[in-house]
Amino acid sequence: MNDDPLRFRFRQAFWRAFREADSIRLRQWERSHVTLPQLRVLYHLRRRPDSTTGELARRLGITVSTTSGLVIKLVDRGLVVRGTLADDRRQAPLRLSDDGAALLGELSDDARTFLEDVADRLGGDLEAVIQALELLAEAASSSDRDAGREAAAVAREQPV
Repeated sequence: MNDDPLRFRFRQAFWRAFREADSIRLRQWERSHVTLPQLRVLYHLRRRPDSTTGELARRLGITVSTTSGLVIKLVDRGLVVRGTLADDRRQAPLRLSDDGAALLGELSDDARTFLEDVADRLGGDLEAVIQALELLAEAASSSDRDAGREAAAVAREQPV
């Protein structure tokens, strides 16, 4: 591990900013009694209404049975509506219910209010922070893509 003081400060600042900024989402999720995997399903359905359980599983990178369990819980809570176009649950189109859309809207409104307050507090430093965040996001994305390529290369080298 690199003990460079600048990199140490970066790690400390990154995790502190992440914890502080993410705290509002965690509190919202706790109040809404929705798990992170359930939220992923809800957000996906907001972006792609009429997705099937199989499509959700592929997009979310989880098994169909896990996805089916998440969908059942969301349907039981009245946050998702299962369409009736097919007898097979895996092929039934899924949509957010009015309550599901309202929940996501509430979460988005709370987050927007929080971020507006943070932006106001940054004042004249806002542009510099935006540029730093954009740079950070690109660096993290590039690092993640590189890690994915390395993992795929290692997997190809493994005997079957």
